[in-house]
Amino acid sequence: MKLQGASNARDLGGYVNQHGQKIKVHRLIRANSLSHLTKADQTKLVKTYHVATDVDLRTTTEQKQSPDVHMAGVKLVKANVFKSFGAFPDFSKKGAGAKMMEKSYHDAVTTAQGRKAYKSLFHQLLINPKGKAVLWHCSAGKDRAGMGTALVLSALKFDKKAIAQDYLKSNTYLAQTNKENLQKMEAGWKAQGKEVTPIVVENFKAQNAVKMAYLNTMYKAIDAKYGNMDNFLHKGLGLSNTQLKQLQANYLTSAK
Repeated sequence: MKLQGASNARDLGGYVNQHGQKIKVHRLIRANSLSHLTKADQTKLVKTYHVATDVDLRTTTEQKQSPDVHMAGVKLVKANVFKSFGAFPDFSKKGAGAKMMEKSYHDAVTTAQGRKAYKSLFHQLLINPKGKAVLWHCSAGKDRAGMGTALVLSALKFDKKAIAQDYLKSNTYLAQTNKENLQKMEAGWKAQGKEVTPIVVENFKAQNAVKMAYLNTMYKAIDAKYGNMDNFLHKGLGLSNTQLKQLQANYLTSAK
């Protein structure tokens, strides 16, 4: 989606699941931060994409620091996947960035806080008016929003390969933002008199990227605790078979 104030926003419409069913356009949208949306962006989201609900998956601190732009007629739902972020690990140590990311993917689906947030997202999808869109987002639109999308696509009968294709697109859409972030980080480290070593850069890139190792950490955590994704949707998120069928009927076209 071409928005001036959000670089990692996309409509899941048109994705085809393993039964040949397509997601209806302008119904399911994932994004990054909505705090810099222009007036034109807001009009596009409301008028063209029919956004009726904005589910903010960020922490309360992030929400206070960069509040979402209020869009007329759009309901804002705060669903914090994490209460807060812990202290950053030491980025001068090899593998620290990737370890931090993998822990967050594990925690998002194994903690009561994370499951409550994703339950809230599914609740909004279930009560969403016909013909309207639900948008969910975090800060970069890649991790908390990426996991939420993986869960939604799983509920809509998409396989892991299709889910991975969508998930990895964040690396492309965020390439410019990540380049700028890396420059800021390097300047910040130098200003503190710290050395920007190749390991520091590698850790920073690991934090700003999406990697299959991260998504696989989520899948492994789900399998370890619930056995499989279906059990997680039922027991972890409390979705009944009727509700899953309702989601599929609401957001998918009929199979050919």
